Amino acid sequence: MPEIRNYAKPESQIKPEIKNKSLRVYNDDEALISSPISPAGFHTILESDENEDCEEFTGFSVNTPSPLTAKLLTDRNVDVKLSPESAIVASGKGYETYSVVMKVKSPPFPTARGFARRVPVDLVAVLDVSGRNSGGKLEMLKQTMRIVLSNLREMDRLSIIAFSSSSKRLSPLRRMTANGRRSARRIVDIITVPGSVSGVGIDFSGEGMSVNDALKKAVKVLDDRRQKNPFTAVFVLTDRQAHQVAQLAHSRIPIHTIWLSHAIPEDAFARTINGYLSLSVQDLGLQLGIVSGLGQGEITSVYSLSGRPAWLGTGSIRLGDMYAEEERALLVEIKSPVNNSLTGSRSHKIMTVRSRYVDPTTQELRNPEDRALLIPTPLTVRSSSNPNISRLRNLHVSTRAVAESRRLIERNHYSGAHRLLTSARALLVQHGLSSSDACIRGLDAEIADLNSVKGRHVAASESLESLTPTSAWKAAERLAKVAMVRKHMNRVSDLHGFENARF
Repeated sequence: MPEIRNYAKPESQIKPEIKNKSLRVYNDDEALISSPISPAGFHTILESDENEDCEEFTGFSVNTPSPLTAKLLTDRNVDVKLSPESAIVASGKGYETYSVVMKVKSPPFPTARGFARRVPVDLVAVLDVSGRNSGGKLEMLKQTMRIVLSNLREMDRLSIIAFSSSSKRLSPLRRMTANGRRSARRIVDIITVPGSVSGVGIDFSGEGMSVNDALKKAVKVLDDRRQKNPFTAVFVLTDRQAHQVAQLAHSRIPIHTIWLSHAIPEDAFARTINGYLSLSVQDLGLQLGIVSGLGQGEITSVYSLSGRPAWLGTGSIRLGDMYAEEERALLVEIKSPVNNSLTGSRSHKIMTVRSRYVDPTTQELRNPEDRALLIPTPLTVRSSSNPNISRLRNLHVSTRAVAESRRLIERNHYSGAHRLLTSARALLVQHGLSSSDACIRGLDAEIADLNSVKGRHVAASESLESLTPTSAWKAAERLAKVAMVRKHMNRVSDLHGFENARF
């Protein structure tokens, strides 16, 4: 079974920059069953797959929550921890800036039988069916989709999108009843490479990069829904490189990349898929603050380290939805005054964390008690022999450069973004990092993506400019002809004089 990685998380308040003008409206999703009880007062019997095993009837019983189950329901708090070290990344007269890594982990999903069920999900599966996925990888793709289908329930809905040199939606959002699963299996089974999907007319012969278009289409399928399940997700089944797939890293929708080139045990893969479909918290937000004994400090920036780096905010950040026991890594940048200039000592500082989220099992708003975390004493690379300090400093340089460059790109400031990335790369090389280091490779991939986006932008601008004189010439010719005709008819008009114009 393939390996799964997360490259896009619903962790930013920034809305995805998606141009949907060329995409159709996908409002043909199948209606949800709003309640298991019908308007007439009868219990609705959901469809079941006749091929699935049915459990033997063991008699009637009353489901009384056990003490362990009650504890699972009441003790569902988000776990927040800080790394044991922090690194100074900048210093000035009377102040210093340092970084620390924060780990945020969602609570486990209650699995007590008969007491709580997984929240229904609207899932879009994006399948890479390019020529490179022939033979064994194509079979692995189909087997992976079969495992995904086996983990979906009647209230879940699935849409399938395939891409190669172009992208195509193969099915709308349909409930995964017995008929819905059979229909999805038929679509998966008839995918062939090279060739086409029968009846849908997709060109799979090319090797063009349409993964970004497929992701935009997947997000639009979820945006255009008439009815919505509480949880949404996108699965991308591919063997492409990470920087090629994660084009919507700032999307508010979880995008999980399933790599077809790596194998893991099937049972472990099935558990991972089921974990990704188990929503643990909704609309998670964190309020961070600093409390110090001798002088105040402030949180200047918070960056995401899960997937492609993204700027999340300062003290107040939003992480969105998280699945059961999911862990996110954040890089927190803190600016603080140096308290004792005579001895050079630093006072211990405390970070306060206030969380706020919606429990998907009860739809209740939860505000757990504030947590107080001791911030490690910040150290410089020169004063510490710990290699983690230098790694944390280098991580801050690359993360900040990538995240801030994207903010410049959103304002079409490509030259500024390029200078920021190249300066960060030069600084890391000065620190002794080689081209094989992960931070350098991440910056190189970002620079390559920036050059590609900048090239398309320049080409579009030049194309627009080249069309402007042509269109003006044709319009002038038409006006001159009208003027000449009217002159011969001895009619005076506002167009008089165009017959002698030179363009």
